[in-house]
Amino acid sequence: MQNSNFKLTTIAEIKTKYPFLSEDEKFDYFDEWQDEDFFLTADEDVNFEGIFYLDLYEDKEKKWLAKLLNLPDKKIEEIRIEGIFVNGDFSVSGSIINAEGDYGPYIFISGSVNCQSLLLGGANVEIKGNVTAKEVVMTYYNHGNFNCSGSINSPVFIVTDHNTAFAERKNDLFYYNDRDEIDSKNECEYDDETGDEIISNELRKLLDNPLIETFEELERDLARGELVLKQNNPPSKTYEYWRERVLVNYRDLKLVPNEFKTEELCNLALNKTFHALPFIDQDLITSQLCEKLVSKEGFAIQVIPDEFITKELCFKAAESGTMLRLIPSAYYSEELILLVFKNGKHQPDINDVPSAFITENLLVEYVKIGKGLWLDKACKENGIDKLHILKQVIDSGIEYLDNIFGNHFSKETVDYAFSVYKNDEDWNKYVQKYKQKFERIEK
Repeated sequence: MQNSNFKLTTIAEIKTKYPFLSEDEKFDYFDEWQDEDFFLTADEDVNFEGIFYLDLYEDKEKKWLAKLLNLPDKKIEEIRIEGIFVNGDFSVSGSIINAEGDYGPYIFISGSVNCQSLLLGGANVEIKGNVTAKEVVMTYYNHGNFNCSGSINSPVFIVTDHNTAFAERKNDLFYYNDRDEIDSKNECEYDDETGDEIISNELRKLLDNPLIETFEELERDLARGELVLKQNNPPSKTYEYWRERVLVNYRDLKLVPNEFKTEELCNLALNKTFHALPFIDQDLITSQLCEKLVSKEGFAIQVIPDEFITKELCFKAAESGTMLRLIPSAYYSEELILLVFKNGKHQPDINDVPSAFITENLLVEYVKIGKGLWLDKACKENGIDKLHILKQVIDSGIEYLDNIFGNHFSKETVDYAFSVYKNDEDWNKYVQKYKQKFERIEK
């Protein structure tokens, strides 16, 4: 039977009723709280059915909270809830989840906690009693803090780059803490190819999904409130289940068992983002697929396997918009470089161009295409006269004076532009547009 007993209490009332909270340095850590802001509070033991979400700032969790408090969604949007206070024990039939690693509310529980799993990221959490979890206690990322005055009792306990403190622990199956001494068999192994820390076989053999290789992947399962340990017989997954997961996060394609990892599911992920390509079966990757991805989004060139990259594909990427650094240098040419610069979504970066391709013509086109932000650096490093480049741009047409006066304004460029366009009917338009700059050089 659920007995949540939660209510909204102003921070002003919290400070008056529980003055000891203000002594905690994590309470209003950034001095941003207002007395009229709220805490979610319970003045007695709490027994809660289902998953309990700690990320009270997030849209999905706000809707969950509105339902919990029987408030309109609009009302929840209008108020700020900065913390949770439970003056007693906190028992949850599902998991307690703080999936956001960068931030979270202040949590204070005066008693003990009992749950399926406890996942903590960016929240500041103080538990005065014990924590007992059916499956996993996991704390991750260094923006949050967790202090348990009692014991951590769970089959699996994982701490990854997190400020976690506890008095005791009892973990029968697995313990990993990158800030503590642990059994060497529980250590991670670094994957040179992917840059990932691969979790130990000791943990992997405990998990229901043998395809999970990293703590981040395990965290995603825990953030869903899933049962993750093989010993607890999690419910079997269906194709519809995996389809929904892949639609939410393309990276979950990596975790899909072979019997469900169909071409349809892979294409579903690829239709959302080219970043899914490394996670689909290699026999599904064809030159036609690569061409389709790159034609749709030039940045896809970064995930195309080497054997499918050709000169023609690089030009398609340039036409679709990409960055030069994503294209293998073996395919560089002045034509390709300028095509990347012209179609890019950002200002062209001459720093990506090897010195062998830095010519006067390239620099002239570089300035004509954009702001030429690093022209001075490129000229100095390659022994090219900057003013000579700017004069060539000026010679290319009066329409390029915006590029010159906007980004390379000097007495020399003005004098030269005047000598070329003083009789042009549009000259005064540029003089008026850059009037303040002209006034400065006339002083």
